[in-house]
Amino acid sequence: MENSFTYKITGKEDHDRALALLAHETAKYECYISVSKSGSSPKNAKSIMSLITGCFETGDTLEFSFDGSDADIAAKNIKTALEDSIGL
Repeated sequence: MENSFTYKITGKEDHDRALALLAHETAKYECYISVSKSGSSPKNAKSIMSLITGCFETGDTLEFSFDGSDADIAAKNIKTALEDSIGL
């Protein structure tokens, strides 16, 4: 099952720390999770190196895509984590 959502980066804190927390959170799920910003290729959201090399900046709108058996719950939980605790 596939699911997706967008998220705008508003945090001005340490993005590398927030991306590490994101990679840790996404690793909890079996589904494939990718993230991209406009004009760039999708990055593996479970890989800290992929996330850091994505050059995500404050103001960017990110597109998260989820594909697999636990995609719905992963999308819900990742979106909640981004809004509540990750600080990206």
